[in-house]
Parts: sequence; C-alpha cells; structure tokens
Amino acid sequence: VYMMKQGEETYNAVKWALDAGYRMIDTAAIYDNEESVGKAIAESGVSRGEIFLATKLWDSDHGYDATIQGLETSLKKLKVEYLDLYLIHSPNTGKIVETWDALIHMQKQGKIRSIGVSNFGVQHLEALKEHGRPMPTVNQIEMHPMKYQERISLLDFCKQNGILVQAYGSLFFGKPEFLERSEVTDIVKAHSSSSAHVLLRWALQMGFQIIPKSVKQHRIAENLKVFDLELSPAEMESLTAMEGNLNQYWQPLGAPVDVGDTTRGKSEL
Repeated sequence: VYMMKQGEETYNAVKWALDAGYRMIDTAAIYDNEESVGKAIAESGVSRGEIFLATKLWDSDHGYDATIQGLETSLKKLKVEYLDLYLIHSPNTGKIVETWDALIHMQKQGKIRSIGVSNFGVQHLEALKEHGRPMPTVNQIEMHPMKYQERISLLDFCKQNGILVQAYGSLFFGKPEFLERSEVTDIVKAHSSSSAHVLLRWALQMGFQIIPKSVKQHRIAENLKVFDLELSPAEMESLTAMEGNLNQYWQPLGAPVDVGDTTRGKSEL
C-alpha cells in the first residue's frame, strides 16, 4: 500500500485484494495508512489467521525503547494483537543492532512472528551477523531487471544466509518509458500478455517475493494471472540484461553502519 492515501483509497485496495484472494498485506508506519489497512482487514470477512500482515519501523524510531513504542503504535493503528512480519524500514538512522535486539525481544513476547529488514546492504547484514544476531528472514529492496546487475553481491549474500529477498519497484513505478522498452514488449507480444505480468513473472522466476501495488480493482485481479505465464531462459536473460535507472526510489543501502548499544538485548540471545 505504498503511497496510497489514508481512507477510502487504501481501504478499497486492501478490501479488493483480499476479495480477489491475496493474503499478504504490506504497509509501513511512514505510509500513514495503517488505520485504513486495519479497518479493511477487520471488515473483510477474512479471518486474521489467514492474513499475512507486514509493516515497518520508521527511521525516527530506531533504538531499543523507541522501537518497542513504534511497534506498539503500529499494532494499535492496525487494531491487531500481532504482526506476521515487522521490518526495519532502512539503516539510515543507525542503531541497527540495538533496534534489531528490540525486534527479537518483541518476537519473543509474541507480538511479531517474523522479523526482517528493508533497504539493508551487505555491510548492515554483516554487522548483525558479526554481533552474533540471528539473520533477518526478509530483506525488502528495490529489485527489478535494471537493478539486478548492480545488486548481485547483495542477492548472493542474502541467498547464502537464508534471507528472502522481497522485491519492490517490480513494475518500474509504472513509467511508460521503461514498460514500453523492446526487451519487455517483445515478450509481451510473444505471450499475448502484459508488461506487468512479464515483470512480475521475471521476479518470481528469479526467486524473489513480489508485492505488487495497485489502487485499481481490475489490475489487482489481473496481477494474479502471473501464475499462468512462464518465461523462457532466453526471455529471462534478455530482461536481466536491461540497463537504466528509475530515479524514483530512495537508496539507503549505502548508509554507514551504526550498531548502537549492543548490550540492551544481549541477555535474550
């Protein structure tokens, strides 16, 4: 629900997605729409146990105590007792080990089922590992054909350490100048498909988890048809070789490493 407005827009998108059969909802404190997500879930008729709900801790809430408060605030807004996944949204404001320890603590309290990160580079993940912390289950990053070559070392690190890569930006932020590139449209024509299906299918076949976003009911339903498509090795190779820059998303992966106070949660490890 990235960039969706609080209220009707977010509520409808979540409700339509659940009605269509989606079961994972991804939001964040900074999106300022957690209340609408929670309302849609509560009024969807789908049981809480069937829904995989994820949200993210914002940069201003890094640090042990602030993280716990940030989680409690999100739970209150979402009107749920636990999260299926809670992510540190970025390493930008540091204290990453201290903040991670707070997530571990709240996981043991039953408030979070899985813990992960977003926009972490290799150096941030290595800092967690070097301090003897369990690895995140997920690293949510900008990932699409034009980012693949640049981030191979990060993808390799995640794979070697059992970290699932969750891809955002899969649909090139909807920018026609990229969606209409021949590398994409040639495959679209060959399969009588769509640019969205081709790009989402690329991500799935690369082993990434996808979190496509739309505020249009028909597109939410259409995105599920990605499972009807299979790309050939040559088509995958053509997409993977794409070059370009969306210049749309932030780039916290290069942020300096600041571990914070590493003693706060050490007794729980």
